[in-house]
Amino acid sequence: MQLAEFIKITNSTRMAQRTKDAVRMVLVDGIRAADAAREMEMSKQQLKSAIERVEAALKASRGIPGDWECITVCVPPDLISNIREMEHKAKRDAGLSVD
Repeated sequence: MQLAEFIKITNSTRMAQRTKDAVRMVLVDGIRAADAAREMEMSKQQLKSAIERVEAALKASRGIPGDWECITVCVPPDLISNIREMEHKAKRDAGLSVD
Protein backbone atom coordinates (compact mmCIF):
# COMPACT_ATOMS: atom_id res chain seq x y z
CA MET A 1 0.00 0.00 0.00
CA GLN A 2 1.27 3.47 -0.82
CA LEU A 3 1.73 5.93 2.04
CA ALA A 4 -0.66 8.54 0.57
CA GLU A 5 -3.41 5.94 0.22
CA PHE A 6 -2.77 4.73 3.78
CA ILE A 7 -3.01 8.26 5.18
CA LYS A 8 -6.23 8.93 3.30
CA ILE A 9 -7.82 5.73 4.60
CA THR A 10 -6.66 6.04 8.21
CA ASN A 11 -7.54 9.73 8.49
CA SER A 12 -11.18 8.71 8.19
CA THR A 13 -10.91 6.43 11.24
CA ARG A 14 -10.89 7.07 14.96
CA MET A 15 -7.84 4.84 15.33
CA ALA A 16 -5.25 5.98 17.87
CA GLN A 17 -2.02 7.33 16.38
CA ARG A 18 0.03 4.52 17.94
CA THR A 19 -2.24 1.98 16.24
CA LYS A 20 -2.00 3.83 12.91
CA ASP A 21 1.79 3.81 13.24
CA ALA A 22 1.85 0.06 13.85
CA VAL A 23 -0.47 -0.65 10.92
CA ARG A 24 1.63 1.62 8.68
CA MET A 25 4.73 -0.32 9.64
CA VAL A 26 3.09 -3.48 8.32
CA LEU A 27 1.06 -2.31 5.32
CA VAL A 28 3.35 0.45 4.01
CA ASP A 29 6.82 -0.34 5.32
CA GLY A 30 6.55 -4.13 5.02
CA ILE A 31 7.59 -4.95 8.58
CA ARG A 32 6.34 -8.25 10.00
CA ALA A 33 3.23 -7.80 12.14
CA ALA A 34 4.77 -9.58 15.12
CA ASP A 35 7.77 -7.22 15.03
CA ALA A 36 5.58 -4.12 14.67
CA ALA A 37 3.34 -5.22 17.54
CA ARG A 38 6.35 -5.80 19.77
CA GLU A 39 7.92 -2.45 18.86
CA MET A 40 4.66 -0.56 19.46
CA GLU A 41 3.91 -2.55 22.64
CA MET A 42 0.62 -3.94 21.31
CA SER A 43 -0.72 -7.46 21.27
CA LYS A 44 -0.50 -9.25 17.93
CA GLN A 45 -4.28 -9.65 18.02
CA GLN A 46 -4.84 -5.89 18.49
CA LEU A 47 -2.62 -5.18 15.51
CA LYS A 48 -4.22 -7.90 13.39
CA SER A 49 -7.65 -6.42 14.09
CA ALA A 50 -6.47 -2.92 13.18
CA ILE A 51 -4.89 -4.17 9.94
CA GLU A 52 -8.14 -5.90 9.02
CA ARG A 53 -10.09 -2.66 9.62
CA VAL A 54 -7.74 -0.67 7.38
CA GLU A 55 -7.80 -3.33 4.66
CA ALA A 56 -11.62 -3.43 4.78
CA ALA A 57 -11.77 0.38 4.52
CA LEU A 58 -9.40 0.25 1.55
CA LYS A 59 -11.55 -2.32 -0.24
CA ALA A 60 -14.69 -0.28 0.47
CA SER A 61 -13.04 2.87 -0.91
CA ARG A 62 -12.31 0.98 -4.13
CA GLY A 63 -15.81 -0.49 -4.37
CA ILE A 64 -14.54 -4.02 -3.79
CA PRO A 65 -16.79 -6.48 -1.90
CA GLY A 66 -15.46 -7.43 1.51
CA ASP A 67 -15.20 -11.12 0.74
CA TRP A 68 -13.06 -10.56 -2.37
CA GLU A 69 -9.31 -11.03 -2.14
CA CYS A 70 -6.86 -8.48 -3.55
CA ILE A 71 -3.72 -10.13 -4.90
CA THR A 72 -0.63 -9.17 -6.84
CA VAL A 73 0.42 -11.38 -9.70
CA CYS A 74 3.42 -11.25 -12.00
CA VAL A 75 2.68 -12.29 -15.56
CA PRO A 76 4.32 -11.84 -18.95
CA PRO A 77 3.15 -8.81 -20.95
CA ASP A 78 0.96 -10.88 -23.27
CA LEU A 79 -1.23 -12.01 -20.33
CA ILE A 80 -1.85 -8.60 -18.76
CA SER A 81 -4.96 -7.83 -20.80
CA ASN A 82 -6.38 -11.30 -19.99
CA ILE A 83 -5.95 -10.73 -16.26
CA ARG A 84 -7.53 -7.27 -16.43
CA GLU A 85 -10.47 -8.64 -18.42
CA MET A 86 -10.98 -11.37 -15.78
CA GLU A 87 -11.22 -8.67 -13.12
CA HIS A 88 -13.63 -6.56 -15.17
CA LYS A 89 -15.83 -9.58 -15.92
CA ALA A 90 -15.97 -10.53 -12.24
CA LYS A 91 -16.95 -6.95 -11.34
CA ARG A 92 -19.61 -6.81 -14.07
CA ASP A 93 -21.00 -10.20 -12.96
CA ALA A 94 -21.19 -8.90 -9.39
CA GLY A 95 -23.01 -5.75 -10.54
CA LEU A 96 -20.10 -3.46 -9.71
CA SER A 97 -18.90 -0.53 -11.78
CA VAL A 98 -15.97 -1.29 -14.05
CA ASP A 99 -13.23 1.36 -14.30
